[in-house]
Amino acid sequence: MKRQYLIAVLICFSVMITENVRAQGGFGGVHVGSEFTNSGNLFLVGGGGAWVINSNFYLGGAGYGGSNTLATSNGELSSIGYGGMMFGYFNEVRESVRIGGDVLAGSGDYSIDDLEEGFFFIEPNLKFWYSVNSYMHISAGVYYRMAFLDADAILNPQELNNFGIKLSLNFGSL
Repeated sequence: MKRQYLIAVLICFSVMITENVRAQGGFGGVHVGSEFTNSGNLFLVGGGGAWVINSNFYLGGAGYGGSNTLATSNGELSSIGYGGMMFGYFNEVRESVRIGGDVLAGSGDYSIDDLEEGFFFIEPNLKFWYSVNSYMHISAGVYYRMAFLDADAILNPQELNNFGIKLSLNFGSL
């Protein structure tokens, strides 16, 4: 899986270089979110940033960590953290307003009753951006995380496959 991930990233970079990419700038900031699980709400804190390409596309990364514990059917979820590469697109609807989406893909870990396990995930996001000024942007979005676990994992995938919302405060150039 790691080899396929690396090959996909190299292909993306190769295509960008050969297509005469025009960099516009970049952005980064802090993110907070809430995820709706069968066991309750999981609150997430994290951050991310990206390089804006050809005025509409962006390439970067993001990472998140859980800030509370949850009682699952297999024990107490005491910690969760994940992050990865982000590929996205946005379009300016009108002045200061953008709409778009991205896909975050990578890996993470969780702990249940002092046992740690890893997982891979893909997380598509739909986002809405409002530019407060030329360098400060507020965004809100909804996402669905699809987690891929080992066959003998402590959690079942349905406990990590969740809908959620995220709010972000980003600084930089869109």
